Order: sequence, then C-alpha cells, then structure tokens
Amino acid sequence: MRIPTILLALGLAANLGSAQSPAETPAAASGKAAQGEQTGAAFPEAAMNKVLLGLKKGMEDHVESRFLSEFDANRMDGYLEFQEQVAQFFRQFDSFRFYSRILQTSVDEEKGVALVELQIEAAPRQESGTALRRDKQIRFELEHGKAGWKIVDFQPRDLLAP
Repeated sequence: MRIPTILLALGLAANLGSAQSPAETPAAASGKAAQGEQTGAAFPEAAMNKVLLGLKKGMEDHVESRFLSEFDANRMDGYLEFQEQVAQFFRQFDSFRFYSRILQTSVDEEKGVALVELQIEAAPRQESGTALRRDKQIRFELEHGKAGWKIVDFQPRDLLAP
C-alpha cells in the first residue's frame, strides 16, 4: 500500500524538478522575461498570462473598455467591427466566466504568437435568453509597443459571435 504513495511522491518530485531547474529561478525567469520584452527576441509566457488576465478581468467584471484594452486598435485589422461585436456581446450577457490555458508560445518575425485554450460561459441578461458556453483554441498574435504586449490578431474570430 505504501509503494503507490512513494511512487506518486517520486513522480511529483520529478515533475517539480523538471519544471524549474536551479538556473530557472523566479528571479532568472523574470529577468529573461524582461529581457525578451525589451529586445522583442522572445515572447514570454508571462506576457501572455498578463494579457489573458486583462481579458478575464474585463469580461468577468463586465467592463468592456478593460477587455478591449488588451487589443491594439491601431494595428488590428477590423478593430471597429470587433469593437462593435464586443459591445453587442456585453449587452446580450449579464455575467461571464472566463477560463484560459496557454498551450504554446512562440515568435513569428516581430510578433509573439500563443495558442490558447479558452472557455467562456455567459449568462443572458433576459430570462428568456440562452446561456452560452464556448470552448475554443485561439491563436493570438501580439506585438510589443509602448503599452506592452497587445493583441493585433486572433483566429478564429467567431469567439464572441452571436
């Protein structure tokens, strides 16, 4: 009976050891993230987490402007249509739950790219409305500017479609 417990403990220790080597201490990782943000040579997962947190807070707090602040209005094709789609989505639903999990990050030329699994749940404003639940893998493209990393494109774009 104690063998499975020991094997589980050894497995957890091995996973923890591989997740953060001595060279990858939090200070070293944050230094790398800061260096990557300055040079544009890397797209740190921490940057994507920050963007996703902004999206989550904007959606769950029902603050449309906070949600949209994670997008670059000047560099994103079709931003005005997207902004209207977001406004309609916020008018149609009263409360949201937003879950995300980063599957992969990479660099494509000057853009940071992240594949993210998103799940959105929305409760309708009217009792006669239908609750919504969407599970999608979204490919985000971000560019680094004065305000940090901002979304300039994402696919598929039907995430908030009616």
